[in-house]
Amino acid sequence: MASVLLITFCYPPQEVIGARRPAGLAKHLPGFGWNVQALTPQIPGQTRHSPTVVETGYRNMIAVWKSRLHLDTGSTLHEQLGLSQSSKIRAVPVHTRLMQLARDVLTYPDAAKGWIPFAVKAVKDLKRQGARIDAIITTSPPITAHLIGREAKRILGCPWIADLRDLWTQNLAVDHQLMRRLELGLEKRTFHDADVLVTVSEPWAARLQARYADKPVCAIPNGFDPDEFSLPPQSLTEKFTITYAGRLYEGRRDPTPVFAVIRDLVDDGLIAASDLCLRFYGPLEPWLPETIRQYGLENVAEINGVVPREQILLRESESQVLLMLGWSDERETGQHTGKLFEYLGARRPVLAVGGSRGVLTDLLAETRAGTHALSRPQLRAAVLQMYTDYKRLGCVPYNGDIEATLQYSHLAMARKFGAVLDRCLAERQGGAPATAFTSDAWHELTTR
Repeated sequence: MASVLLITFCYPPQEVIGARRPAGLAKHLPGFGWNVQALTPQIPGQTRHSPTVVETGYRNMIAVWKSRLHLDTGSTLHEQLGLSQSSKIRAVPVHTRLMQLARDVLTYPDAAKGWIPFAVKAVKDLKRQGARIDAIITTSPPITAHLIGREAKRILGCPWIADLRDLWTQNLAVDHQLMRRLELGLEKRTFHDADVLVTVSEPWAARLQARYADKPVCAIPNGFDPDEFSLPPQSLTEKFTITYAGRLYEGRRDPTPVFAVIRDLVDDGLIAASDLCLRFYGPLEPWLPETIRQYGLENVAEINGVVPREQILLRESESQVLLMLGWSDERETGQHTGKLFEYLGARRPVLAVGGSRGVLTDLLAETRAGTHALSRPQLRAAVLQMYTDYKRLGCVPYNGDIEATLQYSHLAMARKFGAVLDRCLAERQGGAPATAFTSDAWHELTTR
């Protein structure tokens, strides 16, 4: 059986969404002929005790700089300097923007770069110990993983697949044009040595292919693990509960259209406020409580903060409706976040709001797992229809196509990665570079 070195900053038992894709690969790639050796930083205070995981040291560069500046590493700059955070959505104070820019400059190319020397040493140790490694996968963010992958390819001399869960300098969420220009040269030098580039959607793959015309580029969507949802059936909430789980990214995922529509429907007497419950799980945004108050929904909204993943999965599975917020930049047609796939696993109706028609719209239509409301009238109609079904049937029915949904499982994701790995290994053994295989043929590998 072949062996792949998976270089990933996030890895179980971490509960962050970035650990889900690597976890799925580690679980399912052996079923497609590839043993996985994961290389990842050690979690403070924990040891994984697994022969398939190589843990390394790690220096948190933000903590390093705070120490150099005689600041407390355990609290935020806003707290230590007594600076305010905005209570208005997308109204980021100037001092916050300046601090973000300073952080990006001081930690260039990203805050995880303190991992590089530890990870490179671990790769050299694997080489010295004679470990069999037939290929490398690096997955980002953070992009530091790809810098390590480039060195790992040089050390091990095997094919390298760079997987971008988010794009690098082509990421429309990047605020600072200065940092984008600084990183563009680094990105091109880094990916010059990659054998294959992978990302999570066709529009993002098209962006990469336009820049790296000489590279094979594949789109492999994220997925979910059905086993995580194999708990006893969860009773649905008695109330018309709409649940959002995830980050709001300073309002770039904007719930205010939902607040406005619900306020109007309540005022019009079409929805009873006593039936409603809006639940938010995830890091607290300073503007969220005030925005909820502005719409007079403080009696029906819950802000629950970060809770353990097991609890999140239960809360999602019991909800009448799961809220998905599209990216506020209407140019972004290629983003369907890892959270969407988790929602697929919960098998509850998804109400997507905001953003543009794109892969999010298409996926919900394909799986029949929910609807993407692209305008205020569509959103009003969708919420009213869901509430009408709730009152008539006692719940909002789930009409998802289970077979179509399973095409987005971790098993399906790993199958596609396995096909790419097989092709890389075959090209290497045949003495030809991966680029000898046509772009159309690479695309066929991950769409069949």
